[in-house]
Amino acid sequence: MLRFSVRRGIVAVLAAAATLAGTGISASAEPYNPGTVPVSQYAPTGPHETASTAATYPCDSLYAVYNAFTPLFGNHSAMPCTRAFPAGLESPVGVNFYYPKDIASMSKVPAVVWIPGFSNNPGNYDASARLWASHGFVVAIPYDFVNSLYEMPIAAATALSRANHDPGNVLHDKLDLSRTVIGGHSGGGGAAIDGASIPPNVYQQIDPEYRIIGAVPTESSPYSTSFLVNVPTLYLTGSADFIVPDFLPRWTEFELNRNAPAFIACVRGASHFTPWDDVAHNPMAGITLAWLRYLVDGDKTAASYFTGAGWKLRGDPVVQYALRNEAADKLPA
Repeated sequence: MLRFSVRRGIVAVLAAAATLAGTGISASAEPYNPGTVPVSQYAPTGPHETASTAATYPCDSLYAVYNAFTPLFGNHSAMPCTRAFPAGLESPVGVNFYYPKDIASMSKVPAVVWIPGFSNNPGNYDASARLWASHGFVVAIPYDFVNSLYEMPIAAATALSRANHDPGNVLHDKLDLSRTVIGGHSGGGGAAIDGASIPPNVYQQIDPEYRIIGAVPTESSPYSTSFLVNVPTLYLTGSADFIVPDFLPRWTEFELNRNAPAFIACVRGASHFTPWDDVAHNPMAGITLAWLRYLVDGDKTAASYFTGAGWKLRGDPVVQYALRNEAADKLPA
């Protein structure tokens, strides 16, 4: 789950790799309104049934071992797997999509890129991806087993653009790529930060309308380029995470994020394995949903958790502490 740290020369290759694709679109989504329910406990499914381009199954091999020990750290549900190698014999490299089943009848919808942790199977995040898709998002999960480097956000951007321009694809002409939020877990969280630091013109070589408007790295490996990030970013950490202790992303990422609004929230009792759990026991999924609604729609209820003098995330009972930088303090309520 921790990431490899081979990467600086990769950025030079990105511009060349990025010239392989097409053009973009624009969006709309369902209102986010948790009412009086704390955002950390906001896990009800949204109004849309969901579908996925990859079926999931009970995990075996490496992932069965993960499922055997995660209950010791508080997980309530076994994570599923796709057939991507080594969980099965399908390619270990690809991009899976989650989307509302009724997307054909919807306006153009925003996208979420979610990058798995190092060695994680894309199906391990099925519960969270379905939650977000049920609220009107298309979720793209790129994977290559390492899941920790710059090629992950580039692969996702390329796959989203191709799907949007393919008349035979269920997502054809349904994506608003100008409202894309990038996130991920562990090594994938670090890759999400790096993806948010890639210059916009690189993505626009893939699709002229592609924009990353925010990021949500979760328990991210503390070796990323947060000092280059220029979009609002919410760092999520866990107080019981012994693999990436909460102080590491705080010191090496949040504190160095000086170019854009930045928030950090440490979830009380969350371990490094909490993002694999069902959404009723994974507060990070609900916090992420509020963040998506705030960034994508400017939803006032969701915004109240992050903006204004009395921003509510700090007082949520599951949050051990929440901080924001000076740029975040100045965001309009």
